[in-house]
This record gives sequence, C-alpha cells and structure tokens, in this order.
Amino acid sequence: MIPLINRVRRLAEGTRWGGLALALAVSVCTLVGGLAWANALYARSGFPPRLIEGQLAFDAARTKGWYGALIARGTLDVYQRTQWVDFLFIAGLLATLFVLHVMFAKARHDAPGWQRLALWLAVLGPAIASADLWENTVTLTMLRAPLTFPAWLASLASTLSAIKWGWSVIGTSLVLVQLVALVWHRLTRGRGMRPAIRPDA
Repeated sequence: MIPLINRVRRLAEGTRWGGLALALAVSVCTLVGGLAWANALYARSGFPPRLIEGQLAFDAARTKGWYGALIARGTLDVYQRTQWVDFLFIAGLLATLFVLHVMFAKARHDAPGWQRLALWLAVLGPAIASADLWENTVTLTMLRAPLTFPAWLASLASTLSAIKWGWSVIGTSLVLVQLVALVWHRLTRGRGMRPAIRPDA
C-alpha cells in the first residue's frame, strides 16, 4: 500500500493544476451525466420502491415481487439498462474522488498530516466506493433470473449498497472537512501574531 501512496504523491507533485482541473471537470461531467441518464431510465422503468428502499431491502421475496411487477409492466429491460448506465456514473464518481484528493494532496504539501490524509483517501476512497460497482454486478446477476435467483444474492446486494451509502456520508464529510481546513489555512497563512502595542520608534 505504501508504494501506491508514494506513486500518488509523485502524481500530485508532478501534475500541473491545469491538468488536474481538466481531469476533475471531465470526471464531474461523467458523474453528472451518468446520474441523470440512470435516473431517467429508473423513472421510466417504474420500479415500485424508492431507490434507497429497493437497494436496502435485504429481502429476496420482496425484490422478486418488484421484479415481477416490472415483468408484468414490460419494463424489466429498461431497469436492466439502468444498471448498465449506472456504471458510467460509478466511473465518474471514482475518478472525481481520486482527482479531488490528489488536488488536496498537492495543495497541502506544506502540511504533512493533511497531505497524508488526502493521499490515503485518494487510494482508499475510490476503493471503498467501488462497492457500488459490485452491487451493480450482483444486481445484474439477479436480473438474469429475476424470479428464481438465490436469496443470498439479495442480501449481498443490500450489504454492498449499505457500504456504498455509508461511505457516501463519510466520504462527503471528509471532503468538506479538508476543503474547510484548506480554505482556513489559505485565509490565515502568513498573518501570524502581531504585537498589540507597537514598539517605540
């Protein structure tokens, strides 16, 4: 893991801000575009529960009932396409997390503790968020036999979804903490403590 962290550090130090900004813009556009497309397909499929309710069901029988409703409506294929399009969103999300933390690491070269946090999150953040990728893979496996898939697959998909949603909260909080710390550092840098009374001339 340490050699990988060192490679990310070299990447942060050797990449210009313009290149990082361009990478971030492309990543965010991929994320937003993939999310909008997936949400449109999800709505068109008419999947009965709300998104988070369906993903955290932990219940094979209920999930099979929802899939049965899609089959009756003739929109199971639309829901399947939602899962494939979601991979585009996931790619944008993982890239955005990585680039953001590389930028934080580059900006905090003068604060070893903050830089170390950013470097670790650049590696671990996308790795944990990839639970979304595995959740999609399991869901697509379930959709190959929507009424007869093994019950444990529903539990696995919901477990991966719980990891995804939990990390969404934690990861977003850590990004905000780093951003606030960076802004505060920039605002206070170089001010120092000034004497209350000027020395006599």
